[in-house]
Amino acid sequence: MTRLLGYVFLLAGIALLVVGVNQLGLYVQAPDQFPIYQKLVALPAADRTIDLQQGAMVLPVGFFKVSGMLSILLTGFLLVSVVKLLVSTGLGMIKSDTRDLARQLISEIRKLEHRDLNG
Repeated sequence: MTRLLGYVFLLAGIALLVVGVNQLGLYVQAPDQFPIYQKLVALPAADRTIDLQQGAMVLPVGFFKVSGMLSILLTGFLLVSVVKLLVSTGLGMIKSDTRDLARQLISEIRKLEHRDLNG
């Protein structure tokens, strides 16, 4: 059952990688489709205004475009970390436990020693 669950995690990681890279590629080519980017770029001037002692300053839209692109980049890093977690968990569940392997090896050695001593 553990191996089956390991294969499920591995397949989920690979599927997420394929879908995520495809979607991330779309967002990099056309960042206006990314929801956070849309909201940041569409902020009205009243929300982009900073009150200073000398007066008010309106931040340019380019500042928020850079923030939107950084959010796309951070989404990519999040995708990579989740895929890495799923794949490493899946592979860890698939490969045999080293303690079990060591126990089997020790029992085989003891059987061979017992045979040599008895004849």
